[in-house]
Amino acid sequence: EWAYGHWKSRDVYEHQRDAENDFDGYADNEIPLDAIVIDSPWETQYNTWEPNPHQFPDFEGMVGRFRELGVRTVVWVTPWVNVESRDGQRPPDPESERLHREPAPNYEPAARAGHFVKAEHGEPFVARWWMGTGSPVDFTSPGAEEWWRELAKRGLRLGVEGIKADDGEGYYFPPGVRFADGRSGAEAAWAYGLLYRRSMRRALDEVHPGRGVLFGRSGWTGQQAVGVTWGGDQASDFWSLETLVAATLTAAASGYSNWSHDVGGYLGERLVARCPKELLLRWVQFGCFSPLMQAHGRFEQEAWTYDAETLRVYRDYVLLHERLLPYVRAAAAAATRSGLPIVRPLLLSDPDDERGWSLTDQYGYGPALWVAPVLERGAREREVSLPRGDWIDYWTGERVRGGGEILAPAPLERIPVYVRSGAILVTHPPEHVRAGLGDTPESERPLEATLWGEPPLGRASVRLADGSHIRWRRGDWSVPTGRVVSVSAR
Repeated sequence: EWAYGHWKSRDVYEHQRDAENDFDGYADNEIPLDAIVIDSPWETQYNTWEPNPHQFPDFEGMVGRFRELGVRTVVWVTPWVNVESRDGQRPPDPESERLHREPAPNYEPAARAGHFVKAEHGEPFVARWWMGTGSPVDFTSPGAEEWWRELAKRGLRLGVEGIKADDGEGYYFPPGVRFADGRSGAEAAWAYGLLYRRSMRRALDEVHPGRGVLFGRSGWTGQQAVGVTWGGDQASDFWSLETLVAATLTAAASGYSNWSHDVGGYLGERLVARCPKELLLRWVQFGCFSPLMQAHGRFEQEAWTYDAETLRVYRDYVLLHERLLPYVRAAAAAATRSGLPIVRPLLLSDPDDERGWSLTDQYGYGPALWVAPVLERGAREREVSLPRGDWIDYWTGERVRGGGEILAPAPLERIPVYVRSGAILVTHPPEHVRAGLGDTPESERPLEATLWGEPPLGRASVRLADGSHIRWRRGDWSVPTGRVVSVSAR
């Protein structure tokens, strides 16, 4: 469940106190939080799965403190073990600098055991990647996969409950390298990412069965079935946001349901400054209506470091994202049954509507919502192509006939969102998730069920993620026994 919540990370937490500052900042500013992601670097070297004691003097204690207050910890990793990391990101203290100049202590034993992809003459394949020079783990070897998985499990036993499995791109492998199963680099390169993901998923399931979350990149055919995929690195500009929305629709049309992106953009404005206020607010609005809402970037983009308006609007959209979890979870469960993703481009939900084949900037979000992110600087209205049927403006309650285009108001604090008339929208009460999801069992969480408009056949029904139903029939409600469910109509 917490995979669909709100996550926070930075490009580099130079010291433990920086991660703790983010944690405390969320609490002090009353923004819901479900996970802290410790991105690169956090290990002694790339990649040992051992916390760097100079950077995190009490890693386990920090993770425990976060967890006691309902926030999980996720750690970043790639499937490389380095012989040197001088070119990679590293904490600024002298001891960390020294460690990253040295080979990772797990490199030589793994090389002797044959756990790396092989070069043409049988020696470990060594290459430069973006955090130094090293060798990739050969996941086609059962022994290598088990070795790597056991390393991961050591880290997970410190209390870590999620893995940000970065990298895994096949372009690192020249055609002539060899994998343990006999395939060449040309034959196995694009299968590599899925093997890597499956290993990390298996480690999570063995240490945290039913509770661990895998957050992965990159992804190709088949990988949509394993964990959550995020959309890579964007600059903090409106063009990047526009292309990201298009990429989100493309991924959805390719079967990716569990999807995320870096709210505010990872790379910054022109790669040298933090996300501007207007863009940050437009991005957090899009993030609100994305399956997993992650804030991540190279620069100081915490909402409380801007101004009171930014903090208020940002907080409101994170809270709305948390409130929508029952609805999103129901859509995710539907995806496991039918393949229809949470994000639904018009070409999937209504392929007979010719507009859907060229509509790249708006989408269905689950079965009942239509979302049109604002993607132009200075825009305070935008054209919305509503699907066929009757719709209700989420913010104003105005009734609108679909099947054509309308001009929707979009002040800085508002993203155009419409609810399909006759639908039941199930949410959490705001007071229940104001600090985040915490640890209440999903089946015990209080719910709000709102009927929007009039169902055309006099009845409406929602199937929740646990299989239970909420129904409305000619004015009468039916709700799951033992659940606290408040009902209303708009």
